[in-house]
Amino acid sequence: MVKDISITDMYMSVLSSLTADEKLDLISKLSESLRKTKKEKKVAADPFACYKGDWDDNLPRTFTRKVKSW
Repeated sequence: MVKDISITDMYMSVLSSLTADEKLDLISKLSESLRKTKKEKKVAADPFACYKGDWDDNLPRTFTRKVKSW
């Protein structure tokens, strides 16, 4: 019979050998990574603003393709 083990239990078994200072350092780094993740999830008001200037909106569209009649 295979026992289901949660991922957190697996991590805890691996991390159990760490010292108290190492565990506190790990907690600090994990907390900081969560803070950064929350800040990065903000979406810009205009997600296409980075492309501004790549295309000139004042240029008319022109088509020069010639299609032969049947």
